Order: sequence, then structure tokens, then C-alpha cells
Amino acid sequence: MGKPSLVPVILILVNVVLASAGQLALKYGVNSLGGLSADGGLTGLLSGVARAVCTPYVFLGFALYGVSAIIWLHILSQVRLSIAYPSISLSYVVVVILSSAILKEKVHPVTIAGLVLICFGVSLIGVGYASK
Repeated sequence: MGKPSLVPVILILVNVVLASAGQLALKYGVNSLGGLSADGGLTGLLSGVARAVCTPYVFLGFALYGVSAIIWLHILSQVRLSIAYPSISLSYVVVVILSSAILKEKVHPVTIAGLVLICFGVSLIGVGYASK
């Protein structure tokens, strides 16, 4: 796999942003329906899922995931899985930030501490990648 390059790092960050935006779009889309419920049993749940998939934001969320999956395949061809996969945990950080800013979700201080630890851990993994 040769000398470390900045391109895979950029692709991982793009992947994180796309996957995070996909999560946000899915949440927004499901919220616009008032959520999904299994009150009507399996048939009611499947009907709700079918309605959700047809909403623009849910469709957008799946599309963003599709693009991120294609990019992920390229990343896997360039970077060891033991480096690439933990780096995707940055999507947890981005999702919490976006859900707080856009969806106005409250973020508990303990959650913030956890996000800092995730960033620290990914930084350590990045140092290992750079020193390869």
C-alpha cells in the first residue's frame, strides 16, 4: 500500500461528511412523517417504511449513503482497514454537532467528553498512519 498519502485522508473525511449528512437527512425525513410506528403490526410498520422511503429527505439520506459506500470501496483499496474503519467514528462527532445545530437536539456534557475522546483516539490512529 506504499507511502501514506493525503488523498485517502481527504476521502475518509468526505465519507464521514456524506454519511453524517445522510443520517441527518434520514432523521429529518422520518421526523417529517411523525415517526414510524409498529402499532398496526408488521403491516403497519412496513407501510410506514414504504411511505418514509418515498419522502425526499429519506431518499436523499439513502442516496448520500450510496455515494459514501462507493467512496468507501475506494478507501478500502488504499488504506488498511485497521486505519480506515476507526476513522469513520468521526461521523459520531459530526452527527452530534449537526443534530445539535440543525435539529436543536440537546447535547449532554458527558457526550461532549466522549466526542473529545473519539477525536483524540482518531488522532492517535492518524499519527500511526502518518508514521508508517
